[in-house]
Parts: sequence; structure tokens; C-alpha cells
Amino acid sequence: MTIENSEVPSSERVAHHACYGLLSSAEFNEHVSALPVGDQRFFWMQSPLKILTAGATEHAYPEFQLDGRLNHSLLSRVRELYRLQTLSENFVWDFLRTRHKLLGGKTGVDFLQGCFSVAIIAMPPREREDHFLDLIHEEIGRLSQ
Repeated sequence: MTIENSEVPSSERVAHHACYGLLSSAEFNEHVSALPVGDQRFFWMQSPLKILTAGATEHAYPEFQLDGRLNHSLLSRVRELYRLQTLSENFVWDFLRTRHKLLGGKTGVDFLQGCFSVAIIAMPPREREDHFLDLIHEEIGRLSQ
């Protein structure tokens, strides 16, 4: 018989939490400075997604942005769509960390890291991106009403 300690999180739960964790500016800069100088992500990090949480005095940076699996190009497109409608980056973060039925119960962060549901993975890559962007357009339309 195996007894699990409910106070010790599983490695899967720890990894899941890291995707949705927020870093202070100093913490984020420390992680970025640890990246190899030749790493192309370094240049993208000049303008990372940052949010202002309730009661905070400074911006926080979603930790998922430091994941090597991240589709930076698609995230940039998503952010630009929100920016064109003058919507806060907080709305981007809200969308990315929410589970979506049309993503097979996965989140936007999951999608951007290449963790797809069975139905989504069956789609050709271009169709996958279009599907994701369609969800973004729907969300932006809802927010803009």
C-alpha cells in the first residue's frame, strides 16, 4: 500500500505551477541574464509579457516565457492582437492561463508550449495556429463589447 503525503506536491504539479508562476522584475532579469548570449530568446525577452496584479506596485512576469518550448512568434502575434484593440496585457494573461474547451481542456500556455490535446495534435500545424488565433479573436471580440 502506498501512502501519499498531500503536503508534498508531485513533480507534475510543481512543473504545472512553474508555468503559471509570476516572477518579480529582479527575478525575471536574473533568469534572462542566465541565458546564453547567443540564444535568440534573449532578444525576444527585451519586451516580455508583463502584468500588474491587484495591489502590486510593480509588474510581474509570467514564468512560462522562459520555457524553451515556447512558441515566441505565436505569443507575439497574440499580444499584438490585444494591443491593436488597446486591451491590457492582463487580458492576455487571463486568456493564457484559462482552460478552454476548444483546446481540449488545455490552456493557452499549454498550447504555446506545444502541449496539445488529441484533437488539436491531429490538425496540421497551420490549422492549429489558425484555430488558436480564432479563439483569441473571439475573446477579444467579447472583451471589446
